[in-house]
Amino acid sequence: GLRRQVDLGRDTAGQKSKSSTGALDDTTGWRALETHLHALAAFVDGNGGEYVTMEGSGVGDEELLEVLRSCCVDHVNRHVRAAGIAVLDRMISSVSSSGGEDSGQQLLIDPSSKLRVVVTAVLRETLADNWSQVRMAASVLCRTF
Repeated sequence: GLRRQVDLGRDTAGQKSKSSTGALDDTTGWRALETHLHALAAFVDGNGGEYVTMEGSGVGDEELLEVLRSCCVDHVNRHVRAAGIAVLDRMISSVSSSGGEDSGQQLLIDPSSKLRVVVTAVLRETLADNWSQVRMAASVLCRTF
């Protein structure tokens, strides 16, 4: 799953590009992580507000939210950072559209909610990212939030 892909792509001394001495290869080591993140974003989006009430949804899953935070903030690859932000964006959209008495909207209001904590931490870092595509994804997340 997603955690396995993140672990496979961890920085190690052996992950240097063969074409440039000392340059970090920021693509091959990440395998399918970006694709997994885009698939997760599409899954959340496709389920809309129903995603919040699904058993095992990520909006309350601390491990998944921490993996997403790490992908958005710590990952060396800008495409992975932007894809992680897209997942959070779709989660926020899902929570916002869940409605009803038992809605997940409390996850956006409660300052101690793990989703809110992760989103604010991601926004704090990514709105000042070096790459414009990451800043753009963060801007979209900020508007959605």
